[in-house]
Amino acid sequence: MDVGRLPRHPLQDGGGGTKEIWTVSTPGLDLVWQLKLLELRGPAATLRAPAHTHQLVIGMSGPQVHAGPTKRQLPLRRDQAMFVRSPTALFSRARMRMPGASRVLVLSFADEGLAPSLVFDTLDGESVVPPGTQALVLMEGLLDLDGIAVPPESAVILDAAASHTVTGDKARIVIVSLDSADEVGAPTV
Repeated sequence: MDVGRLPRHPLQDGGGGTKEIWTVSTPGLDLVWQLKLLELRGPAATLRAPAHTHQLVIGMSGPQVHAGPTKRQLPLRRDQAMFVRSPTALFSRARMRMPGASRVLVLSFADEGLAPSLVFDTLDGESVVPPGTQALVLMEGLLDLDGIAVPPESAVILDAAASHTVTGDKARIVIVSLDSADEVGAPTV
């Protein structure tokens, strides 16, 4: 799916919005995990996920942001992931910031169950998608998945049981999967 075409939902607190890429929930509608794009346009924003969740925050593009739980934010750089052990994450940008949006990928997940695993990779040539992969996020470059071109800055939701082949040309990707642990510790990055 082309993330740019997804509907934008304004933030409750702060300038910018989110685009929901994918949500998995139980039959009782309890969140298992949710992948969304945060576009920060103002100096600060607060993102609240459901109670009993944690968040993985991944820097994608634009001016650098500080991110973290309510009491302490740290610099988040492009292609860097940060584990926020809280359902609330705060984001801020310097007062003298570059124009444009800061884009951050946020993976919220239940604090009990399977922990997410993220792998950053740069692909040049053909490769097989690792077994168990739930999603691929193309950050930059060119990528074909099973012979079909993936649009720039897109997310592809995959059947984790199926085999997939990718061909990249300087394709910077994030591979999202779930670990098989019974309890969530810190996610694998």
